[in-house]
Amino acid sequence: MKKTYYTLILALITLTSQAQLDYGLKGGLNFNSAEQANMIGSVDGAINAESRIGFHLGGFVEAKVPVLGVFVRPEVVFTSLKSEYTNLVQLGTQTLSINKIDVPILIGKSFLRTVRVFAGPSFQYIVDSSFDLNEFGEADKDDLSVGIQLGVGVKFGKLGIDARWEKGISKSKYIAAATGTEVSFDTRPNQFIIGLSYSL
Repeated sequence: MKKTYYTLILALITLTSQAQLDYGLKGGLNFNSAEQANMIGSVDGAINAESRIGFHLGGFVEAKVPVLGVFVRPEVVFTSLKSEYTNLVQLGTQTLSINKIDVPILIGKSFLRTVRVFAGPSFQYIVDSSFDLNEFGEADKDDLSVGIQLGVGVKFGKLGIDARWEKGISKSKYIAAATGTEVSFDTRPNQFIIGLSYSL
């Protein structure tokens, strides 16, 4: 994972060495499609989950590469997500909170001056994840993972609006202190993301 990350950073530096740079701030809403949690142990089965609206805040640098006719846009954003799980080892409804740093590295192209399409990998580092009750303790967590983002947007002067879909899979495990029951769930749910950006 680290080698892939460093290789992409090096490629990014090479591509943008002769590029025209733009930078700014961004933020928006995240709609995560929470997956079922899988219960393993004394009680096996799936637990239904309901997603809740999250948010993201951060910044971006955008480099236009004239030779290739594309732009390269790395972003660094703080993202907060929540999902509700019902009947988690008969403890009622619990909320899973995930705070993370996302680093999408997007490559895109503009059409008709304002319309933009883009895609690229999105690296995720989990800063914190926890249930709202203390009956569960963390057993295993994949802090660093990579997904993919696809999107479309429009830009009018310094203001940009985009919609994107993110796909990524990373499982974590929690264990109930009282029963020893293990629950695994997706800390990288699929997301529909609406973002607003402003160039400085």
